[in-house]
Amino acid sequence: MKKTVCSALIALAASPLAHAEGVYVGANVSGRTDGSVKYTENGVTTDHGAVKKATPLGLFAGYDLSPVWALEAGYRNDSSSTSFDISPGYQLKTRVSTAYLAARGTWKLSEDWALFGKAGVAQGRLKMDISGKDAPPGESAHKTGLYLSVGASYLITKDVALQLELERSDKLKHEGLTAGTNRLALGVRFGF
Repeated sequence: MKKTVCSALIALAASPLAHAEGVYVGANVSGRTDGSVKYTENGVTTDHGAVKKATPLGLFAGYDLSPVWALEAGYRNDSSSTSFDISPGYQLKTRVSTAYLAARGTWKLSEDWALFGKAGVAQGRLKMDISGKDAPPGESAHKTGLYLSVGASYLITKDVALQLELERSDKLKHEGLTAGTNRLALGVRFGF
């Protein structure tokens, strides 16, 4: 699904439709990824916090079907890996990405302010690598599930809006490791 959404975003941006009325594109950023890993060795469980945190970045594109409804596709990815020191000489690196396709509903509060909500489907992917002597090979997990988002936008100019949104999609799980994909994102949207 990630390749399909990315291909759709590239094709939409490169096509003559990108300059058509009702098409929009945007980008957003979230706070750095946080978290901890519980690691058990010789019967002792320890909690390890992140030593290096990634900053999730996102891209999205959509088409306004009416003044209220739009169809939107997006992709977000950690800018780098989030790293955890799990044992002397071993480090776990994780990277999370999500692609989504959703219907977007907008409720205008005034000429400048609007509230919006999105509902659709998302596929999340978790990549894990452990570095160190005799470390096992990297693994990945993915899950397709529900995507929801709520937010507010403020029109700066006729075609540029700032938006703040809370996104939610299913958690990614693999052999006791759980990665949350919920986030609060600040972004900018450009209309054509």
